[in-house]
Amino acid sequence: MRYTDERENDDAPRGRDRAGRVLALGLVATTCAAGLVRLARAAARRETAALDEAVRERTAAPEDHPARDAAEAAAPIGKWYTYLPAALAASAYLLAAHRPEPGPERRSRVAGVGAVMLTGAAATALNPAFDDWLPQPPAPPGHESRRKPVFPSGHAFGPGAVALATAYVAAREGLAHPAAAFPVALLVPAVTAGGRVLQEKHWASDVLGGYLGGIALAAASAAAYEAIRNG
Repeated sequence: MRYTDERENDDAPRGRDRAGRVLALGLVATTCAAGLVRLARAAARRETAALDEAVRERTAAPEDHPARDAAEAAAPIGKWYTYLPAALAASAYLLAAHRPEPGPERRSRVAGVGAVMLTGAAATALNPAFDDWLPQPPAPPGHESRRKPVFPSGHAFGPGAVALATAYVAAREGLAHPAAAFPVALLVPAVTAGGRVLQEKHWASDVLGGYLGGIALAAASAAAYEAIRNG
């Protein structure tokens, strides 16, 4: 009986910690999602035009510049058919690295794999949905049609969400140090979407929207992971 009481006393703070993490991550997800919607409305009304044009003038590569060709060659990196396999590869690593014994640790690891895969699948579904759900700004001059949906940048949203969810799970599972995992994850959208800005395919506000959406989705998946990992 004494063993049971001590266990219950130990479980209580862990449960509060888990609940606190779930609530904090849910707050991050909600705040970033609200920020995404607010930014979409501002971009559609061109309240971001001055900043977008200033960034475009500084970053757009001249026509026929080799950098444009390089950016075009790298464009598939930010598509669903690259970040979804990346989510699969990250999940395989999470399962294989320092495989825990059956029990709570194994359940936690499996929950982390599910969170990463959920993030990749959700990003793939949400990318085209955003085109219909969110108000759109005029497309940058790199597109033939000014009516092409560009907000948020899918090259920032999908890869960023997968990278951040993977970083969170890897850090919580003790497979990566947070001080290294999260800066690398935050750099991923800048790399995958940077070429699209250089090509004048995206406004800076599109990329910022991709960041907000990616953080929101990753935080929601991480909240689900935290809710499940300790049963």
